[in-house]
Amino acid sequence: MAETMLFRKKSVRRVQIVDQIMELLKSDVIYSTIDYKNRPESWIKQYMHQPFIIKLKEIHRLLAPSQTEKTIERKAKESLLWESDKHTTINNFLFLGVQHRPDFIVQIDNLRIAIEVKKGESGQSVREGIGQSLVYATEFDFVCYIFVDVSKDKKVRRSLHKEAEKHFVNNLWDNYNIRFDVI
Repeated sequence: MAETMLFRKKSVRRVQIVDQIMELLKSDVIYSTIDYKNRPESWIKQYMHQPFIIKLKEIHRLLAPSQTEKTIERKAKESLLWESDKHTTINNFLFLGVQHRPDFIVQIDNLRIAIEVKKGESGQSVREGIGQSLVYATEFDFVCYIFVDVSKDKKVRRSLHKEAEKHFVNNLWDNYNIRFDVI
């Protein structure tokens, strides 16, 4: 089990890695390329795989610039676990008597990050992802949660500018190491 939440450090290096992953998850490269509004959530995750590898190469290159390109590529591929990859396994973990598993896991050195991607337009979809993120925070060092707002008026995304929502998002980060954003 990952170290207790009170001892999960937010060092500059760790936060930079989390922020780079969030940058990828929010990237226009993904959302301007695919028809995310009409495709299923699994399609979005599948498309994210290759940009993820590219971003992880960048991260590994920054962490160890003297490594060969072949080593960096190998480490990038080994760092990403994806639930739909036939060559890797994301093991479920037991919490509150039921099994849980994030969409992706990024492992770099001793850092473990759970990634959750949800698509929807209702409060139920948002709450489901937040609940999953809180559960993942019990097992992982950090959680990155992206909600893909497909409502016609982008009501979830627009709400992030309100004070209560800003406070909530900051609370997720400050108290649970959960980075949350809406596309």
